[in-house]
Amino acid sequence: MSAAIGPRRRTKPSANRQQQKGVAAVEFALVAPLLLLILLGLAQFGWLLGNYVMVANAASAGARYFASQRGTSTPYSSTQGQVSTSAALLKTSNLSVAMSVNGATCSSDSSCATDLTSAGGTSAVGTATVTVTYTFAPLFKGSLSGLYAMMPTALNASAVERVQ
Repeated sequence: MSAAIGPRRRTKPSANRQQQKGVAAVEFALVAPLLLLILLGLAQFGWLLGNYVMVANAASAGARYFASQRGTSTPYSSTQGQVSTSAALLKTSNLSVAMSVNGATCSSDSSCATDLTSAGGTSAVGTATVTVTYTFAPLFKGSLSGLYAMMPTALNASAVERVQ
């Protein structure tokens, strides 16, 4: 029982342990660019998908509104306003709206009003189509390993409704 307890002696680290000292940092340096590329790709895809959903919703709202404009004097400009309102989170100067009634494109209030009047009613079944195109620049620009080149520069969505 007379064993003296003294200060613990430090042992010298082994040679193998000294060689392993910076391995974690080197491994992280090798893997970090790949992880960053995946993370930025996911962010870019999510941003693109969110924009597409907004464009599709704007086209749908525009088609519903346009199909109900039979008998009005400003169906073209009113529908463009409806599409802009529905796509409030998008840059409205980059939105392009095209409308057609029964496949015939109309590009003014008077031509759209005439086409809607002749397409609606009880005897004829007409369709009103609204196509929305949104041009944009991707979220991440530059030479980020081709992320910019893989992304589209325009999103298109069309919606068709029966003229009422």
